[in-house]
Amino acid sequence: MVGWRWRALRTYISASRAGNGDCWRGVLAASILGLSAAVHAACPPDAADGTVVRKGDLLLAYRLASGAGRLPMAQHFALEVQLCDKDGVSAARLHKADATMPEHRHGMNYRPAITPLSGGRFRVEGMMLHMAGHWQLSFEVLAGKENLRLSHDVQVD
Repeated sequence: MVGWRWRALRTYISASRAGNGDCWRGVLAASILGLSAAVHAACPPDAADGTVVRKGDLLLAYRLASGAGRLPMAQHFALEVQLCDKDGVSAARLHKADATMPEHRHGMNYRPAITPLSGGRFRVEGMMLHMAGHWQLSFEVLAGKENLRLSHDVQVD
């Protein structure tokens, strides 16, 4: 952990000397990613790791990156995702995350970005459920040569 902090500090100092006032954002993002990654790492996941969705031997746990609470409406949010299988941490890769409103036949207005962390963990940023109602979160996972789709229904108020 000391390594990434030192690199972030060096980046901050270099950017400060170059006159870049936005350099603090990189340091803040690195800090948040490092702290959240250390917390969300249990295999097999349980209730403390968030909502757990199963497909065969694959377990996917997701939760708000900001901590406990309900998914917000009309606000950007990030998710932490953990992939596990029968052997512990899964080698599978989170390929896509999305959300749709089945009754309205539309999805989100944004395309989220997925950042792989370590130990089967991923961070999904840029999610926004722009209206109240029934949403279905879906996750596409590449497990070897197989493309798996896991989904979970949520109500947003």
